[in-house]
Amino acid sequence: MYSKVLVLTNEEHGGLPKLKTKGTSRLKLLRRTLRENSGLSRRVLELHMSDFQSLYENATIEREEIVDLVASLVMACPRLERLVGFHVHFSQAFDRLSHALSTRPNLRERAWMLTNADGDAGADDEDDETIRGNYIAECDPTERFLNLSSQHSNLSTLILHQEQGQCLTYLNFRAVVGTFRNSPHLQNLAISGLAAHSFTNIALNAIPPNLQSLRLEKLPGVTEKGIQRLATSRQAVSIQKLTLVDLEIESILTIADILSPHLASLKEFSLVQTRAPTLSRRNFDPVFDSPSLRYIHWEIRSEASPLPSFLSPTSAELPESLPFPLSNVEPVCCHATSLFAASIQANSFPLLRRIRIPHDPQGVIQSLCKPLATALLPSDTSKIATASRISTSDGFSIVLEEPGPDSPNKHRASIYGVTSASRVDSVVGSPTFEPSHTDVALTPMRSRLAAQSRILAARKNAAMTICVSSPEGEIKVNKVIGDHVGYVGSKITYDLKADNETTGRTEWITGMNDLVGNAEKENQDISESSRRSCGHLAGSGGGNVVGVEDLF
Repeated sequence: MYSKVLVLTNEEHGGLPKLKTKGTSRLKLLRRTLRENSGLSRRVLELHMSDFQSLYENATIEREEIVDLVASLVMACPRLERLVGFHVHFSQAFDRLSHALSTRPNLRERAWMLTNADGDAGADDEDDETIRGNYIAECDPTERFLNLSSQHSNLSTLILHQEQGQCLTYLNFRAVVGTFRNSPHLQNLAISGLAAHSFTNIALNAIPPNLQSLRLEKLPGVTEKGIQRLATSRQAVSIQKLTLVDLEIESILTIADILSPHLASLKEFSLVQTRAPTLSRRNFDPVFDSPSLRYIHWEIRSEASPLPSFLSPTSAELPESLPFPLSNVEPVCCHATSLFAASIQANSFPLLRRIRIPHDPQGVIQSLCKPLATALLPSDTSKIATASRISTSDGFSIVLEEPGPDSPNKHRASIYGVTSASRVDSVVGSPTFEPSHTDVALTPMRSRLAAQSRILAARKNAAMTICVSSPEGEIKVNKVIGDHVGYVGSKITYDLKADNETTGRTEWITGMNDLVGNAEKENQDISESSRRSCGHLAGSGGGNVVGVEDLF
């Protein structure tokens, strides 16, 4: 019971101790129990505290007290391995939670959310040291950072995430590589947002061997040559999951180095960026060949395109009374996507079983996967069915509320027009989809709409005609069966569901910001109706919580 403890917030009542911060009484009771019973405290391996993450995000002046309370609970668990669901930003200012975690020798998971909230505090220390003329290791911010991870020899998962726009002087090459060397058993590593002076090609070349999962995201200090050197290095041989986010790889040759037999253990590969990779020389086309790859996420945002006007609100089968304008306005896929499709056709990925490609021009990849009866989720059809309709002169339009490009909590309307003259079986062209805003976020639902439109368009074409006539030549049955998108003999599933689909975020894969919850909730009051009879929040601490393991 005590090996994995779920710590919940609660309403205050007379039977619980009074605290300055509401909702923390249960934590104090648990802490007292563990302090009084060493047998129980030594059994605690994981603390799940996602409730306290929400409490921290909604708090103002009580934040420091919440962090101190969590730190005191960590100190009461001498064999703690994981602190799940509670991540606060780290700066050079002393905080008890970072100190408490640094004293847990069995810790296996550490997420550093690095910031520079205390401004130039480090610079003031350096000025004092210069005045004295002596070097004091305890006052060196790099040394302090290294000391906080010096006892984590059993660490298996490490995340280094730097806030965008921050300049962390203490996070240099020595701090990053020293952190790697303090964790010889590291298996999962995520580096995100580190500045060019903090993480370069040399630092990338110093990642520990025997990694199983590696995630690299928004690293301006890492160049194309650094990624190529990593893909052909000895450290990459053991990698099973590789995620590259917003590194803006320019050359197809770099991707060919990754999707090659050299990475013999690679099972999952995710590529997320805006620009489409190209070839500087077209003398030859490289071959994507990965005998071990099972899953790939291929997201090139520049290949996004407008959508047809409307999809069926209830099912994939459209009744004749419901108009459906279709027009193929998608661009031609880039050269990298074309090579990827050619490699699938050549059976260069014999173990590939799942593909997720948010932007698939012309359905090139969709046509190589197992056919889908429908690309829409039940939530999509219900959303379209309940959407508002606006009458127009030549038909009507529906208005869908979609998350904005900056925040999932800020919605904006997208209008899908439907003309009454267009039918699913019509051979006449249809108007182009024109959204109400040109900067609408490219949500997973829009990608599913595009895939569904290709399915419906294929059904307009006759794949088979069944004709039964009597001996007298009278036609009794004349039925046309529509075509489909996909290859029936394929073993590959065309995946159109994003990570954490229920959270309403616009990103396809889990991001670093998902670990600390949604900042838009800071000013929202906790509704009394959302609490259960026991006092904790309904649905809290459960399935929708984003964990560190979801990043890999």
